[in-house]
Amino acid sequence: MSILEQVQDDVKTAMKAGEKDRVGQLRMVVAALQAEAKEGKGDEVAALQRERKRRLDAAEAYRDGNRGEAAATEEAEAKLIEAYLPEQLSDDELSELVATAVEETGASEQ
Repeated sequence: MSILEQVQDDVKTAMKAGEKDRVGQLRMVVAALQAEAKEGKGDEVAALQRERKRRLDAAEAYRDGNRGEAAATEEAEAKLIEAYLPEQLSDDELSELVATAVEETGASEQ
């Protein structure tokens, strides 16, 4: 199941549960994913990361303008988007994977 399909299923679930705010937030995510697919890029993770960054930037701007409630809304949307993103590797985990790959391939350092 693609991320888009999962979000669409979650929209239906939220509608049945009567969660109007969540439905609106999820519909924005669906729109972003559909736009990405329509443009032919099809990179759902990149679209979600971009939307998350937009929400965090907007939250910061709202906070700078003393609009805490609007900032909280944007942060909540960013958190919702994060739930659909794959877990990121820590720096240590990434370094370990790179070291293992170098060892297995016999690559030399430059």
